Amino acid sequence: MTINKARLVRNYTVSLVLLISGGCTVTDLPEKATVTVEATAPANLALVVSTRFRTVGNETVFNYADTIQVTGDYTQDFALNEEARISATLINNGELPEVVRLAVSVDGKVMFDQPWILGVGESLPFIYRWTISDRGVG
Repeated sequence: MTINKARLVRNYTVSLVLLISGGCTVTDLPEKATVTVEATAPANLALVVSTRFRTVGNETVFNYADTIQVTGDYTQDFALNEEARISATLINNGELPEVVRLAVSVDGKVMFDQPWILGVGESLPFIYRWTISDRGVG
């Protein structure tokens, strides 16, 4: 039992050293996200975007969010803060299904690109959280 504990401590120590030596800095964090919406008839689409939120269970709790009424094809850049995360949810508030596409790129890298038939009252959510594996480590 003692040998297994020693081996476990050694493995954790080696992992910690590797993480510290190849550790991330603030300059590794992404700086912007680009959100794109395309739709056939976007009169009743809403886009809810936030870079300040947390998840509690299956719920997303927004500290701050923008709600944008999408009236045509839409693309906008959003600055990412030190949390390096973004939530983008497309909502169909209309009376008919909509053929839509929601895409999100982070610093030019496509993280989400989903064509969808969005039913009445339905939403198409996407959440991005930066992790160390996003910079090619791990």
